[in-house]
Amino acid sequence: MLIIGELINCTRKKVGAAAAARDAAVIREVALRQAAAGAAYLDVNGGLPGQEPEVLRWLVEVVQEVTDLPLCLDSSDPAAFRAALPRCRRTPMISSITAEPERFAHILPLVREYGARVVALAMGSAATPTGVADRVENAARLVDELTAAGVPLADIYVDPCVLPLSVDTTQGAAVAEAIAEVRLRYPGVHTTVGLSNVSFGLPLRKLLNQSFLALLIARGLDSAIADPCDRQLMAVARAAETLMGRDEYCAAFIGDYRAGKLEPAAPAAP
Repeated sequence: MLIIGELINCTRKKVGAAAAARDAAVIREVALRQAAAGAAYLDVNGGLPGQEPEVLRWLVEVVQEVTDLPLCLDSSDPAAFRAALPRCRRTPMISSITAEPERFAHILPLVREYGARVVALAMGSAATPTGVADRVENAARLVDELTAAGVPLADIYVDPCVLPLSVDTTQGAAVAEAIAEVRLRYPGVHTTVGLSNVSFGLPLRKLLNQSFLALLIARGLDSAIADPCDRQLMAVARAAETLMGRDEYCAAFIGDYRAGKLEPAAPAAP
């Protein structure tokens, strides 16, 4: 399970304030904490209105001062990608491309120029997808067009678009089924989700996120944009992958157990 650490996101109050003040120490600390917790990528979102290209470029530079993990650049502004991509020292991931013609046309050249991996968000020009069929239709269009343009299937991470259960209680099941269908239709493609979206507006969000992750792994999920500092979430990911036969001889599970990664964190001293 590839975990993309979600915490360097300017929509989060602490990170947004640090980015606005160019407080590099805060950003470095968040990056190091996620790296130590086991993130494979770090998501970097510079979404401050009116200054996103400058902020995303700055975040990339600051994060790379303290970790060599590859970065997932997250933006709704193609100009921010153009500013930040040349600063990436390792092959980046771009989040995201959609089936909307204008966005597709802006993002595809960047994916090809930088050899980037790409999150293919299953959204088209119509309304936000809410069922299985519209998610799969949008995903299929994206995968077909990306591969036709020369993007390797293994570099595509289909995101079926997670919506909150608090708005529609069918959303968890619809995402799970869409993942299974996409993986069946395109063997070798990757899948990912913005995991915490599912629990927005509900109590016990961590419990819902952890349970949702296990359910999706059973349906074929192999990546998630999530909080790697949630030890229980990381333990659930390891256990679910082991149960689904993705851990030969249970070696990774046993290794994590011996390293103390599967137990709850010790309580802080009084």
